[in-house]
Amino acid sequence: MTGTALALGLLAAWWATGLRPFTLPAAAVTIGAGLAALAVGARRPRPANRPPNIPAPDIRLWALLVLALGAWELAAFLQHPRVDHPTLSSLADVVLRYHPARAAAFLAWLGLGAGLGRQ
Repeated sequence: MTGTALALGLLAAWWATGLRPFTLPAAAVTIGAGLAALAVGARRPRPANRPPNIPAPDIRLWALLVLALGAWELAAFLQHPRVDHPTLSSLADVVLRYHPARAAAFLAWLGLGAGLGRQ
């Protein structure tokens, strides 16, 4: 990645995470950037030195992870007080209340999308 592309990505992430949450512009930018990351990832060639027979992660593993995280979220949500039983979203809110952290998370999310598109 060139320095110019990285700088533009940082500026775009800073701008996108400065939008008011849960509004149409924020949703449109998030969805559009995610689709663009998937498209960019899909266009990038795979490394030539990658062994051809690397098994993909089993869908059951991903389902188990999603179910475990969902169960944690629900169990923590139903228990009180919240300070003693934080949900995943309340833990994330502690970090993501700061603009630099939101921008970094947005860039990480786009990087993950590009990586998934490359598969």
